[in-house]
Amino acid sequence: MPARWFGAAIFVAALASAVWAHRSLHKGVPEVPDELGYLHQARTFADGHLVAPSPPAPEFHYVSWGTHDDGQWYAVFPPGYGLLLAIGEAVGAPGLVNPVLGALLALVVWWLGRELFGGDGAPARLAALLHLGSWFRLMNAGSFMSHPTAALFAALAVLGLWRGVIRRDGGPRARWWAGGGGAALAYLGATRQLDAVVIAAALAPALAWAIARDREAALRKLVVAVLCALPLLAGYLAYNRALTGEAFLPPQQRYMQLKERRGDCFRLGFGPGVGECPLTQGTNFGKDGFQPRHAVANTRKRLEAWVRWSAGWAPLALLPVIGLLGAAARGGAAARRRALCGAVFVATVGGYAMFFYHGVAYGARFYYVALPFVGLLAAAACVDVGAVLARLGRPGAIAAGALGLALPVVIVAGMQAYRGAAEQHCGRRPALANGALLGVLAQPALRDALVFVDSMKIPAAVTAHPAAIGRNRPLVVKDLGDAANAGFARVYPARQPVRLVGRRVVPLAYAPDAPMRHEGGALYPLERFRGGFGQRVPGPWVGNLPVSGGEALRFDVDGPARFGFPVWALAADAGPMVLALQLAHHPAGATIAVRLDGVEVLASHDTAAPSWTLVIREAAVELTPGRHWVEISVPAGKKGQVVFLDYAELRPRR
Repeated sequence: MPARWFGAAIFVAALASAVWAHRSLHKGVPEVPDELGYLHQARTFADGHLVAPSPPAPEFHYVSWGTHDDGQWYAVFPPGYGLLLAIGEAVGAPGLVNPVLGALLALVVWWLGRELFGGDGAPARLAALLHLGSWFRLMNAGSFMSHPTAALFAALAVLGLWRGVIRRDGGPRARWWAGGGGAALAYLGATRQLDAVVIAAALAPALAWAIARDREAALRKLVVAVLCALPLLAGYLAYNRALTGEAFLPPQQRYMQLKERRGDCFRLGFGPGVGECPLTQGTNFGKDGFQPRHAVANTRKRLEAWVRWSAGWAPLALLPVIGLLGAAARGGAAARRRALCGAVFVATVGGYAMFFYHGVAYGARFYYVALPFVGLLAAAACVDVGAVLARLGRPGAIAAGALGLALPVVIVAGMQAYRGAAEQHCGRRPALANGALLGVLAQPALRDALVFVDSMKIPAAVTAHPAAIGRNRPLVVKDLGDAANAGFARVYPARQPVRLVGRRVVPLAYAPDAPMRHEGGALYPLERFRGGFGQRVPGPWVGNLPVSGGEALRFDVDGPARFGFPVWALAADAGPMVLALQLAHHPAGATIAVRLDGVEVLASHDTAAPSWTLVIREAAVELTPGRHWVEISVPAGKKGQVVFLDYAELRPRR
């Protein structure tokens, strides 16, 4: 087949199969929390904003892997994939972004095969075909995850730096290739930072070899690669600064500072504190933190997932190993090319061994960046087996033909046999009822509704305009109970409040003068705090008291401390108002003071008591419409003291 026709066929096959996976396997909807975070980020970009402003009463607006941070509402991920996903959002087809990126990746695998195998022969084409025969590819290419973007730019980085710097005869366009490779590596860093480190580590020996071989020429081209990478790296650091105020404080780290008591728990390496993320990850490795034995267990789990899903039939996962053994037997330049592919996989496994979270949703997804290079090694193994059989004359030719015919049959049959397991692994979409809830929420009668739903995923999945909240039709928010919902419904008086119960829509009727209530448990994570840490706790943790909404905010005091949260004054109520705080009094209570917008409104209130009770304290205040900040301080706080806030309410003084 002519090259252009083969390339077109590979692209179409990869695209069509990924679209099928998106619609059939993933039901066209997100489910993993990461996907919801990426969609929030992309929708913010598509609305023309770098970061979305926090809407009124931000606790009603939730997104997985996202946070409200002092008036800003953002997802925690680097912007690389979000920018590409935003294109899909802008044209109304976000579900096509990963299938298109995956189809481009299949082409790049073919181009890499041409580089590593010396032309557009059977080995290069076989590498592209083997890449297609994988549930692992389909799981990710049909998702809303960033891994297809990472794998594409990793492959482009290797291709560009190979042709531009490492290959001796790069030709007149070598510097263009070098620049493209450097830019691709930087974009990878702005998508998945650890993947960029992995690819850089895998390329380092080959780059060092090129410099040792021809120092002056290689360094000149490497400088071009670095210069092309710098603007993208600078853009990524500027993005961090815009969201967190510091170029080297990524939003994900800021998120952990807000959500976890151990703010540096989400990091690579070993030792005390690493992986101590019980609230966001459900992980805690004890006083010694994440240790090498835990890394071994995680790596085993990831490799088991890799073997299970990376090839149409699990034993085919041995082909890359055979390809590396063939490289050792061959030696020379061919061995070095294959060694580069093996280095990517080894560096990926080694790099992620230092990460405490196992990451086996959608297969061993942390290893997805290595999938193209493993396909190249698998193709090399087939070439080696064919070469051995060719030495056997006619019997060998017959055997080679039989194996050649058997390979696609085995791959297709294996994928069909694994289909049920793949659907069980990643095809369940309970949050959106396999997409059925989208149809319910799309009813014309709900277009101008305010929908309360007892879910954190559904609002994140259907909030199409986070930066322009009024554009959402309908507006779907977290159900925080009737007492809080009633006040929030007054923020949007033109919208009919309803409750989504399963697939049933229940109309709600709230008092037109209901006060604005902020539930304490929903205020987690606190946007401002010092000298302690706050988290959401259920009623049994609050002395089994009948707390509003069944939960409260618990703030553990480490010494002199304070914490703050936003409240919203309705325009119809503004003016002379009452700030009412319902607090739990208990044996470990502390003496608190309360400020509103920096002005003290409650000088001293002791929450210590011999038994558990709920007490309301009120303060007269004067408020303008909109957002205001309440600060509760514990000036003489001691470690072990605890402040429980059930709710904060704003009532007009009549």
